[in-house]
Amino acid sequence: MELRQESIKFIVAHLAHMRSAHAEVLAHPDLVEPTKDFFPDAFAIDAHSVATLVQRMATYAPLSSDLDIEVAFVEPEDAEDTGASAGCCGGSCSTTSTQKSKSHGKSCGQSHDQSRELGATASARETESGYAVLLDVASVSDSVLLTSAIARALGRIVLFEAGEEVSERIEGAVSELTAVACGLGVLLLNGSCVYKKACSGLREHHGTVLSTSELALAVALFVRATGNKPSQVRKHLPATQREAFDDALAWTNDQPKIVRALAEHPETLKDGLFDLEEQKGFFARLFAGNSNRATGAPEEENFAIQPHQPKARTEEQRRRLAETKALVEEALKEP
Repeated sequence: MELRQESIKFIVAHLAHMRSAHAEVLAHPDLVEPTKDFFPDAFAIDAHSVATLVQRMATYAPLSSDLDIEVAFVEPEDAEDTGASAGCCGGSCSTTSTQKSKSHGKSCGQSHDQSRELGATASARETESGYAVLLDVASVSDSVLLTSAIARALGRIVLFEAGEEVSERIEGAVSELTAVACGLGVLLLNGSCVYKKACSGLREHHGTVLSTSELALAVALFVRATGNKPSQVRKHLPATQREAFDDALAWTNDQPKIVRALAEHPETLKDGLFDLEEQKGFFARLFAGNSNRATGAPEEENFAIQPHQPKARTEEQRRRLAETKALVEEALKEP
């Protein structure tokens, strides 16, 4: 996994902060998967369907059901506007009432690749009655880019509702990390790299502020800290994201103290003042994997947060075990 320590610590620290400061709603979030179980509504490329999708995804975030969330479509050149000129499109608004938060600012990543496109700057803004989800019109026709954009916007709304002060410089990045902490990470990871046909062949598009590797690490940490199975994520990922996710899982397996702290004592990580453990080499992982397979333990269940405590045997079980052992020893003595 090729990420700088600064990036790794930034990701770990924000996830830890959210899990520590808002444990009552983020301790055990569902992992939202791109399936009919989570997205049963029929979809068409129109304002009503997009508004319905936003409402549906909002139910998976720790947001009040009576929150007033509107949808606004913005042209690519207006994506960095503060929202004043990106009015709510007619017929696209879903209204349902609200509380307000204090922060306000435009979406912008922390020194991340500024060439990332197709909605990577769209987010959410406060309105007089609630919030507006800002969506780049270029992302609406692609379900993967659309859901990743909505996930980021909902992450921003969660930060608003939580009263979190967010710097404009890192707004996009922390909005995405917050969405991961809410269980929307698979949708964001899929939107981080999308290939589309162009005149010159396939073209790579990026619908997120964070890179594929950064989001893969965030999702891997989420999976390990919440006890979800990696297969729940992996089965929904295309090749590029799956490779990044597997690399991130390998890294988390080398960081049991970090993962355990994120799961049980996230307050110890939120300031970013922690040391990363030295990563194991290829052969160390290989032999560890062989050892796991020899015991018959499934790979994804072998990374336990709490050590297994065997149950105490009853007197009857101990008696039967002794009898069995004696019979085996007697049989071995026979010529």
